[in-house]
Amino acid sequence: MSALTFRLRHEPQLRVSLALLVPQTLARLSPAAIPEMELTWGSGAIKVGELFEIRGSDASHLVFEGGSPKLDRIGEAMASGEIIVRGDAGAYLGHRMAGGTIRVDGSVGAYCASGARNGFITVDGDAGDFLAAALPGEHRGMAGGLVLIRGDAGERAGDRMRRGVVLIEGSAGDYCASRMGAGTIAVLGRTGAGIATGMRRGTLLLRETPELPPTFNDCGVHDLGFLQLLYRSWASLPGGFAALPGNSLTVRRLVGDLGNGGKGEVLVWV
Repeated sequence: MSALTFRLRHEPQLRVSLALLVPQTLARLSPAAIPEMELTWGSGAIKVGELFEIRGSDASHLVFEGGSPKLDRIGEAMASGEIIVRGDAGAYLGHRMAGGTIRVDGSVGAYCASGARNGFITVDGDAGDFLAAALPGEHRGMAGGLVLIRGDAGERAGDRMRRGVVLIEGSAGDYCASRMGAGTIAVLGRTGAGIATGMRRGTLLLRETPELPPTFNDCGVHDLGFLQLLYRSWASLPGGFAALPGNSLTVRRLVGDLGNGGKGEVLVWV
């Protein structure tokens, strides 16, 4: 069977939610029922068949061709299977994701992987603000899984992140790892202002020394053996994180935020 493929007929005039188009939902439907499904489109609704040309039948493998930054909530609450986006995607990609894989050839909007509990997301382009962060009014962001951003990330990546791994090959905007509760974030490029403000726990691994709040203690230079285990777990990934040398274990360790418990750590490669 070939992948169930949705080819965008035209650029949407309004933002549209694709939350219903996930493998576990589509697998229960007949081929005739899928084009008749109604998606939230602005304050109204639009049928799937009006927005997409549909071909293929394997609902465990979905492909969205002709992406758009107005296509929101791709892979929301996805539990298994695979989604490939050939182009850009909108906000909330992988929101509350529980399993499976999502790959985006382009860039994604805000709140990618917010509330995700498991699964693997790869974005070949950039990610918007609040990557893996908590939604407004919520206390926890990403709670599990792995997210790989091949480009840059916007502001407040990992804000209130609870668990999981976020890897950013490019740069990260202001307040990366702010109010972070647990998990791991690694950035190969530069970081903006306000890094790790309010951090409670977790690890932020950086290539360049950031400007940290005065509530972080410099604990000196250490060789940390657990980094070798991290590098091995990333060895099969595409891009820069797979190329990290296994002997790059020497880091400067800064601990804080002392104003919020002081159990987080920022590690800078030496």
